Amino acid sequence: MTTPTEPSTDGLFPIGRPTPLGIYLRDLWARRDYIVRVPLNDLRSQNAHTLLGGAWLVLNPLLQVGVYFLVFGVIMPIDRGVDSYLVFLTLGVFAFHYSQRIISDGARSMVSSMGLIRTLRFPRATLPLSNSVGQAVAFGPVFAVMLVVVVAHGNAPTARWLLLPVLFALQSMFSLGASFAAARFNHLYRDLENLLPFVFRLLFYVSGVLYSVDHYVDDALLRGLFALNPMYVYVTAWRWVMVGGPATVVEAAAAVAWALVALVAGFAVFRAGEQTYGRTG
Repeated sequence: MTTPTEPSTDGLFPIGRPTPLGIYLRDLWARRDYIVRVPLNDLRSQNAHTLLGGAWLVLNPLLQVGVYFLVFGVIMPIDRGVDSYLVFLTLGVFAFHYSQRIISDGARSMVSSMGLIRTLRFPRATLPLSNSVGQAVAFGPVFAVMLVVVVAHGNAPTARWLLLPVLFALQSMFSLGASFAAARFNHLYRDLENLLPFVFRLLFYVSGVLYSVDHYVDDALLRGLFALNPMYVYVTAWRWVMVGGPATVVEAAAAVAWALVALVAGFAVFRAGEQTYGRTG
């Protein structure tokens, strides 16, 4: 017989109290089939009614790079200090937009799934996690284009390419953590969804996507402060791994730190609101 002060051993937990972390993670793992299958189905149906279908997964980023290259590489060139600007731009744009898509989709995940949340009981982290898996899969064709552009411009594979899975995992961890936090705050304040495009537009121009920070920022201390911008850190890391662009130990350490801190803190922030998702008023 248990006393009132002893923990329950029947596997049930009072309503309104958070599920213990171990059980919560186990519930997430039990739904791994949903987490993978739903985004795959969404990707298949996304462009099903268009003429080019799934080709848009590659065409969209290619068109973005083409526009930026035309404007900033031809009409108003800002490629100072960059030998192969198309490669430089391709890596920067693709790496930046990978995180942007995960975080933006994560921010909308709770609000857009309100009916599901109010109907079924499941770990709410399933939703932003499923969105992140979908974007990771969609990055496959984009990565193939990156490889073609890099190799076509005379960059042979090097030992640094062995770090590509590590870099992809680190950026995915950071992006997922940020998407957890964005999902929680967008559920609280719906204005965040409208503000995010402007935030990312600002980040795009201060993250060295279009220009070489080393050639436009002379002060060493100021360059070091760029490590506080995770988007700059991952853009720089992709360039260093694939074509040997400038990078320091600071950026390498920041890439690891941002991934770990964002994932742990973002998940904690998201889970703190677990009992509030789906409520009205």
